[in-house]
Amino acid sequence: MIVLATLSEHKLREIQQLPSAAGLELTPIFSLGLPPEVEESGSSLEENAAIKAVKYSLWLKRELGIEPPVLAEDSGLQIEALLGWPGVESKRAADSDTARIALALDKMTDLPMREAYFIAYVALAVNGHLLRTWRGASAGRITSVARGASGFGYDPIFEDAELGRTFAELTPEEKNQRSHRGKAWMQAFEHLRQTKL
Repeated sequence: MIVLATLSEHKLREIQQLPSAAGLELTPIFSLGLPPEVEESGSSLEENAAIKAVKYSLWLKRELGIEPPVLAEDSGLQIEALLGWPGVESKRAADSDTARIALALDKMTDLPMREAYFIAYVALAVNGHLLRTWRGASAGRITSVARGASGFGYDPIFEDAELGRTFAELTPEEKNQRSHRGKAWMQAFEHLRQTKL
């Protein structure tokens, strides 16, 4: 059993649909009980992923007496012209996806440099011990208007650098192949296959 320590249905669905997830026994943490809220107090995406993996693995040991490998993720958007904003504050920048997109587009008004990156870190912990982390990144640019109806978060304003379409305009299969999340989780799943934790 590999525990996926995310409370986001959107993230969970994307992770479970990744080709690299095939054949693995992936268990959402909320199917094992009512996990506590974990404060993402780190100064980086990598730190926040590690905090979640460690704390949720400790909760599983304490509450259920089990020590499965626990994977947690933190991800965010980094906009070059805004010195990496929103970064670690990507989800907390506003109260909803719509408001976060509107805020980002407002900050980008009249800025010619549109380059941006989606970054994801996946952390692995067992019984409170952080074992390692993996990083995935996708290069793109911020559009002037939101486009597309798929995906979530900042997907409608993040245009893939090579495809020229936003992540919200890609099929789930295309997004899985190109996304920061897909790249980070693929490395984590491959590691678990090799180590057989």
